[in-house]
Amino acid sequence: MLNSIMKFSYDDVRDFKNILTALAKLVDEASLKIKPDGVELVAIDRAHISLVKLQIPKEAFKDYDVQEEFNFGFNTQYLLKILSTSKRKESIELEANDPSQVIIRISGGFNRDYVVRNLDVSPPEVPELNLEFDVNASINSSGFKKAVSQISAVSDTILFKADENGITLKSKSETDVEVEFTKESGGLQDIELSKPAESTYSCDYLDDILALTKLSGLMKISFSDQKPLQIQFNMESGGNVIYLLAPQMG
Repeated sequence: MLNSIMKFSYDDVRDFKNILTALAKLVDEASLKIKPDGVELVAIDRAHISLVKLQIPKEAFKDYDVQEEFNFGFNTQYLLKILSTSKRKESIELEANDPSQVIIRISGGFNRDYVVRNLDVSPPEVPELNLEFDVNASINSSGFKKAVSQISAVSDTILFKADENGITLKSKSETDVEVEFTKESGGLQDIELSKPAESTYSCDYLDDILALTKLSGLMKISFSDQKPLQIQFNMESGGNVIYLLAPQMG
């Protein structure tokens, strides 16, 4: 029996499936950095307009045995096909006995093992981002998903506006669609506002990451006038996914 180089298991495979659903729309390949203190991933989309950053601490896993850093490079579409077979209440386990391949084990309903080749994927060079935002708000994730879906059906871009009353998402097209997130409506949990702000972002890019709204009931959005939009999804397990999207100028 070979000793594992690394091995960890996570209770709900659907979290990984939702993250991968979004990731596969942005990049063809990615690299999971598996470290003694947890798992990280950074990916920049093909057009360099958006960035996804995943962090899951070791405490979020059911079992976690990683003594040295291990990089798992994979094709996002291929891995998504594997995880697409997963169901509710199934868990996922990753194990490597050899640096060249990773065993993915999905268990719960019926157990299955997949042996996946470990690809040599260079992580993207990401400059240190120290972004300050005029707006920081916690809003309802499913409400956000609905708003983006409705607006992207009629518009290429979404205008985000914030004032002391709350956040408004609005179409920029001949057909007016406007969705308000306020404390009164229940869509807004809290908001910190340095000053009112508005900025425009691509509907397509926001549409691509809507699977991430399944990670948590609330999501945190941050933006300023014509600055990047930051969306943070805090997973129930303790991990988080941050999505950054450049504004549409003009």
